[in-house]
Amino acid sequence: MFWAVGSQQSGLARKEHLIVMKSRCVFMKSPWMFELREVSIPDAIPDHHALIRVEACSVCGSDLVWAQHGVPGVSDWVPLGHEVAGVVEDVRGGDGRPKKGDRVVMESACFCGVCDQCRNNRADLCDKGPSPWGGPTMGFSDYMVVPTKCLVAYDGLSPDVACLTEPAGVAFDLVRVADIRLGDRLCLVGPGPVGLMALAMALHQGAMDVVCIGLPHDAKRLALAEELGAQTIVHAGSLDELPDLQRRFNHVLVTAPTKVIPQALSLLAKEGRLTFLGLAHGDRMITFDAEDFHFRKLQLRASFASPAMFFPVVLRLMTAGVIPAGKLISHRFALADIVQELSTYRDDKVNLVKAVASP
Repeated sequence: MFWAVGSQQSGLARKEHLIVMKSRCVFMKSPWMFELREVSIPDAIPDHHALIRVEACSVCGSDLVWAQHGVPGVSDWVPLGHEVAGVVEDVRGGDGRPKKGDRVVMESACFCGVCDQCRNNRADLCDKGPSPWGGPTMGFSDYMVVPTKCLVAYDGLSPDVACLTEPAGVAFDLVRVADIRLGDRLCLVGPGPVGLMALAMALHQGAMDVVCIGLPHDAKRLALAEELGAQTIVHAGSLDELPDLQRRFNHVLVTAPTKVIPQALSLLAKEGRLTFLGLAHGDRMITFDAEDFHFRKLQLRASFASPAMFFPVVLRLMTAGVIPAGKLISHRFALADIVQELSTYRDDKVNLVKAVASP
């Protein structure tokens, strides 16, 4: 696998100085089919793109959902992985950021900077920016070609921890949308990696009387929640069957399947707010008592961190230990072993928290 960089001229002159390279890449097709293939990387970097050598890529919960149920609208094999840390090997165009040799993390989508939403200071609502999706490889690979706008330089973290910047940004957006304040009582339903990182940030900014609810197989994740400072509850039934928790919390964060939202509303105090994120796993429709919702002045908010934002502040929080990303890594494996390891990771619910692959 090699990319030789010579002339910076365009067209044929540039191509004569480039050697087409090969990269291993994991491809996925539902249900639960994975292949490690050798893929050709284009022999010229597009303008405003960079070639990065992947150092680490973590498994997202959406990867597992797509592996089980398929990517919406896609029936063919697709390259996998979007929680990426790497090193810039070459770059074309841009404003010098990033530059060759920089260690970078990758945003899964970016804002454009010029549309009406961006110009109205709502870049978080932009859907016109570049993204790394659609290239010949994705994060579970040796190399990727990525829009420079989607890359943020970092230092002070190991690559296996830095690749968790993307899910940490998702957790940051969840806490931001919820607008948790000093002294608020908080309940987290679903102690997955994003939920645990959100829990850490909420505690840091003053949430109190914090409770985390999980399922019986969540013992390792609940232990991490306790380590962060939460009271934990193991529950396998309906959330509205927890009498001590009814109408107790200013905020409920749901990072579990959306079908639990109606039950979780019972945990909210008057004028409480439920904020959720995640995929529905097929259960897309929910119903709840609208009259109770009205008279208790409740709120329901959704967090969707696309475009992926807040990487600089999230990197600072990870470096300072406010977001204990390294503690969440339960599985590490080599790219060459990923086909087997993904199935193991899927089935090991007791020990599963976060998995990271490195070439």
